[in-house]
Amino acid sequence: MRVLIQDFLPNRELFYGQLDMAAKNAFNMATLLVGVVDTAEGADRDQLFKQVDKLEHQGDDITHKIYLALDRIVFTPLNRNDIHVLAGAIDDVSDMIKEASTRINLYNITDISTPINELTALIQKACAEIQNSVALLRKHHADNEILIALRQVKLYERQADRIYYNAVANLFANDKDPINVIKYREILQSLENTINKCKSTADVLEVVLINR
Repeated sequence: MRVLIQDFLPNRELFYGQLDMAAKNAFNMATLLVGVVDTAEGADRDQLFKQVDKLEHQGDDITHKIYLALDRIVFTPLNRNDIHVLAGAIDDVSDMIKEASTRINLYNITDISTPINELTALIQKACAEIQNSVALLRKHHADNEILIALRQVKLYERQADRIYYNAVANLFANDKDPINVIKYREILQSLENTINKCKSTADVLEVVLINR
């Protein structure tokens, strides 16, 4: 029994630690994305794009380490499949943040519309709630606190839906440049997909709470 406990405790911290790192990395990427839309073109903005790319690669490395650990470790602090799905869901958020950043960069978007600002702010807020929720998984009496945070993520997603659909409608109605319409619509779509991935991560966390 002592050997089992000795094996379990380090593994417990390994998985919680890696999930914490993944969630924090996604939040840091969301913060950089806010910086991108708040920064005028130039060297400072180019550096932000590079930092987003760097953190996305770090997120991939964290996810890979989690998957490798699942293959070799018998005793896990949460349901094995839940860990796998949660790690993938957080990684999806990071991937979508990178996609949005990349499109802003490639399309050389310097005139940032209000909906883009609003959506990036909501993404950052949602990622903050996810980071907080993942950090609280260590505590067995924090379920209510986690659920409150997850409900907030879903509220942000609903707000983002309204912003996105109104923005797209206004874009088609008022912008007569078809190339411009395509560029902005794709960026808005990436931002909408990002907040949807945040909501999917919240759904996964709810399942984690049920199964643990």
